[in-house]
Amino acid sequence: MKIQNRRLSQSGAVSLFVVIFSALLLTIITISFVQLMVKDQRQATASDLSQSAYDSAQAGIEDAKRLLILDQSCRNGTAAPSVNCGQVTAALALVPGTLQTACNTLGQSGIVNQTGGETIIQQTTTDNAAKLDQAYTCVKIAVDTADYLGQLENDESVIIPLKGDRAFSKVELSWFSDQDLSGTGNLDIAFPDTGANVTLPRVGTKWKTNSPALMRAQLIQLGSTFKLSDLDASGGGGRSDANTLFLYPSAAGLPPTVDKDFLVDVRRDPTNAPQPIFCKSNIAGGGYACQVSLKIPDPVDGDVNNRNAFLRLSALYNKAHFQVKLKDSAGGDVKLSGVQPEVDSTGRANDLFRRVVARVELRGDFTYPNAEINLAGNLCKNFSVTDTNIGYSSSASCLP
Repeated sequence: MKIQNRRLSQSGAVSLFVVIFSALLLTIITISFVQLMVKDQRQATASDLSQSAYDSAQAGIEDAKRLLILDQSCRNGTAAPSVNCGQVTAALALVPGTLQTACNTLGQSGIVNQTGGETIIQQTTTDNAAKLDQAYTCVKIAVDTADYLGQLENDESVIIPLKGDRAFSKVELSWFSDQDLSGTGNLDIAFPDTGANVTLPRVGTKWKTNSPALMRAQLIQLGSTFKLSDLDASGGGGRSDANTLFLYPSAAGLPPTVDKDFLVDVRRDPTNAPQPIFCKSNIAGGGYACQVSLKIPDPVDGDVNNRNAFLRLSALYNKAHFQVKLKDSAGGDVKLSGVQPEVDSTGRANDLFRRVVARVELRGDFTYPNAEINLAGNLCKNFSVTDTNIGYSSSASCLP
């Protein structure tokens, strides 16, 4: 009997231990689950606020674009009578000692309202959006910039107005960064040909994915009394209005310390093309692989003080990020004026801030000429003259 009672007592103790252990285990699981839920909720809230703050900063960028367009219309005399051009011009005045305007530029211009030094984003206060409390707190604009930044896909072109805050006579072009490599972690540069007698190869025969693009640089400019015939002028006396250079990446090319003259033009002397340009063999230290200083001739009907110049860049065989700077005759930096303003915007959502720095393209008062069709392969065109409807659809096969 005693033995049986002892066994029952031991069995009861084991059951009690199992119950207590199970309760502790369930408690631990429940607490861990709640902690995970709270952590996920905090992450989701932070992510939502971060995106909202980013959107607020983007709103500041868009409002800055409106101000820049208004300023452009004021300067060319096309602004609506309701626009206070004096107020717009005053808002874009630089803070002394800096290259940027003040934080409250948009408020000073009169295109947005500010409350407590910031511009509220949400349109209503009755929906859930109001809980984010979105606003941008500071928007600075630098109309003049030290450089022009861009990127080109393979066979893509861009036209850049060359407008300096003072006279310039050179263009410094850098291209092909680590963003243009294949993404394998290898920062070594492969050169299609390092010899002196380089040629333009067929697509797919020499260029590798980590070879810098061959850049086609085309200059067109005019002075004060331009004539169409000036574009075909011979370039005598160191003057020319239209030139083209093919800049060939090479390990043994022209170093950036030596100027390449635009007058060495493929159209004027085919033996001079393409031009080998020195490029680094590795870009582990950042920056661009290739760099060249291009000397710009004086326009046929003008000089360095009254040139109106445009640079057309095309990336051939590969894509390329690039940078363009203006230089004076002594190699000093010249700022690009009103070509690609920089906007620095800080947005807020509740107590979380995000900052966005963006470049804005100002395309001037007219549309730059460019190709309607830009393609790498053959283009097939059929031309026919007909006076019947069926004639438009019965053209013969096209064999380029």
